[in-house]
Amino acid sequence: MGSISKYLWFVKNTFYIIGYAVLALFLYDIIAEITLEGSPITGLGPITLATPLDAIIPFLSAFTVFYVFIFYPFVIYSLGYLMYIRPEKADKVFLSILIVYIVAFLNYLLLPVKMIRPDPDKLPSDFLSRVMAKYYKEDLPVNCFPSLHAANSTLFAYWMSKAKPRFKILFWAIAISVIISTLFVRQHVIADEVYGFLLAYLVSWLIDRGFPDGKPVKEYWLPRAIFTLVLATAVAIFIILGYLP
Repeated sequence: MGSISKYLWFVKNTFYIIGYAVLALFLYDIIAEITLEGSPITGLGPITLATPLDAIIPFLSAFTVFYVFIFYPFVIYSLGYLMYIRPEKADKVFLSILIVYIVAFLNYLLLPVKMIRPDPDKLPSDFLSRVMAKYYKEDLPVNCFPSLHAANSTLFAYWMSKAKPRFKILFWAIAISVIISTLFVRQHVIADEVYGFLLAYLVSWLIDRGFPDGKPVKEYWLPRAIFTLVLATAVAIFIILGYLP
């Protein structure tokens, strides 16, 4: 029995990953559907938070690289690393994710914010523009405030920087690039990004200081690394293929 309980962390962290998928994919889409015409609770919205500065930001298809082709692998590989390679941080990471999504979903339900996006049928014909055109058609233009691209990028940059401090400049460079990209692919406005960043950073910072790390796991490092790499690669490819035109 002791040898079995020794590896229960693996099962627990797998359920964390499943929970994250339910939040990020299933519940996200449900909330977008029910708030498309306004809040079912307050009757408000959907409103837009665009400013004159947002209005002059152009659509630049090159930023699709960061928005789709870098964001998803960054989140998926980071999640796998923190759950299976550095599982001592898994509880704090998942608690951060859960709180960020609860706050975000409450915001979406109480005050839906809508993004005014380009007509997907009128975007340029280059490959990256066609990727975004398909993204527009599959992703409803609500669930904007806060931006979950900004929140997820910030959250994983924070925790990966704690796990691998030598590479923190790289992690934060990726997060900032993704945050900027959301503006230039016309998925969000500046207020969405500021809120998403502050929410994820503050939640992660508080949890990091309020809770201790778990016990490090040293056994079977190489099999865990191979498993994580294979699983994360398969999931990243599956998600990205869904956005290819």
